[in-house]
Amino acid sequence: MQSLPRDPWPSQLPPAFFAALPPQPQPEVLDEPERAAWRLLLGLPEAVLILDAQLRVQAANPAAQALLRPPLTPQAARTRLWHDALQDGWLQALWPWAASALRGERAEWVLPDPGGDATRQWNVRLEPDRLHGRVVGLLLLARAQAAAAPRDAQLANPLTPPSLRAPQHAPPLPLARWIAWADGLREAAIFFLDAHGAICEWPASAERLLGYPAQAVLGTPGPDGDDAPHPLPADTPQALERAALLGQSESMGWLRRYDGSRLWAQVVFTALSDTDGQPLGTACLVRDMTEVRRLEELLRELNQALERKVQQRTQALQAAVEDLEAFASSVSHDLRAPLRHITSYVQLLREDLGAPPTPEVAEDLRTIENAAAHMGRLIEGLLAFARTGHAALQWQPVDMLSLLRASLNRVLHDPALQRPEDEIELRLPAALPAVHGDPLLLARVWDNLLANALKYSRPRHPAVIEVGGELQRRPDGTPLAVFWVRDNGVGFDPAQAERLFGMFQRLHRAQDFDGTGIGLALARRIVERHGGWIQAEGRPDAGATFTFALPSLDDTAPAGGDEP
Repeated sequence: MQSLPRDPWPSQLPPAFFAALPPQPQPEVLDEPERAAWRLLLGLPEAVLILDAQLRVQAANPAAQALLRPPLTPQAARTRLWHDALQDGWLQALWPWAASALRGERAEWVLPDPGGDATRQWNVRLEPDRLHGRVVGLLLLARAQAAAAPRDAQLANPLTPPSLRAPQHAPPLPLARWIAWADGLREAAIFFLDAHGAICEWPASAERLLGYPAQAVLGTPGPDGDDAPHPLPADTPQALERAALLGQSESMGWLRRYDGSRLWAQVVFTALSDTDGQPLGTACLVRDMTEVRRLEELLRELNQALERKVQQRTQALQAAVEDLEAFASSVSHDLRAPLRHITSYVQLLREDLGAPPTPEVAEDLRTIENAAAHMGRLIEGLLAFARTGHAALQWQPVDMLSLLRASLNRVLHDPALQRPEDEIELRLPAALPAVHGDPLLLARVWDNLLANALKYSRPRHPAVIEVGGELQRRPDGTPLAVFWVRDNGVGFDPAQAERLFGMFQRLHRAQDFDGTGIGLALARRIVERHGGWIQAEGRPDAGATFTFALPSLDDTAPAGGDEP
């Protein structure tokens, strides 16, 4: 009888053999080459297993019974998925190699008996099943033999896949999961260096991320020069020294892919050692940080552009402040003098006329004087508004009730606002919340709001002016002092409420109610510089309410950028 060849694995079997072998093939169905292949398969003492690309069992010979789950027979195992057909030990041993074999790589190794039989081991060969140059499945050949000594049964290289190790040193299933994880990483890769710094393991994740085929990098110690692309960073020797001393080190920089493109990567070098402290090599974890770096560069560019814009705006604001100060100085010195001259010459004109002027002349002279006086008030208002905008605040605790009483005394003695006592009804609070601010500026807020209430309630008999205040809380819990001034005057259109706080904005005719249109704008600027807000509510012929809020005395952090 002719003996079987040493390596009975055919390099390529007939296509019908791979397509679908029947459980009990009939000789009249197969041609002569196929019948010969089938007889070879059945007669082999080695276990033969054929899997398709979905890892379903296509064929198994009788010797493969040792690989199958009992009580499965080779015929019953056909078309089952391999994790249903194979014993757990064989499944764990083959799992790390399946992905690489389906990619066209061949594997051959010595395996301790997955069933736990210490007297035997297996020579295993797994390679892709090709049809017309395309991988259509896997071919497995396993040959049992007497077990070697425990130390000899392990490979010298400890970084090889876990299926090559003795079970007592590394449980196959957990380590198989690690190998599957190393192959399946996305946006990252892991590979291994031996004790001399040469690449000894190159999983699929490394090839996918960096593009280098295994044959191009296995056994290479690192980049030889700038002209030779290599997956390791240029500072690998220094990083390996640090990892040997500290256990782990990191390198951040540009790496070159196989096609010459670059990626910004973080490489973590971790020194490996066995239970006896002997070095096993180094694990390299590569994370693709290109997108993170791009976003960091974009953020840095945006910050620089923002800083330039802020600097430009600051310079423009400084120039505007300087222009405003120059304007205020010009108004103070250059415009007041002509007004004084106008007033003086009106008086001289009266004296030169001698006899009492006619009613028409007297009216003209009064008109000139009133216009000059109004112009003077406008200039004073502009100067006050300009000074309020950039003058430093004098922060201190402020008793708002005392400030209100002093302001009310000034307003009631203003000749333009005086009325008989029986025509004014004042409703004042017994107490008001204290605040932290500049008392001189806050007094101007009370002056303007009280004067506004008295002026626009002039047609009412009596004029009712109500002042109040209370302590409230912001949504974040910080205290807020809220004050209001309410009158029963002529009111205003609520749609025009925001216009009231604009410079020179008036909602009533000048001949009905005099004024400059600056008081409320000045009040808003003062309140906002204190970190507060002000608003107006009203209806035509139904009065108005002006409400403003300031940080209370308990909320002592100064607002508006001015330190107390």
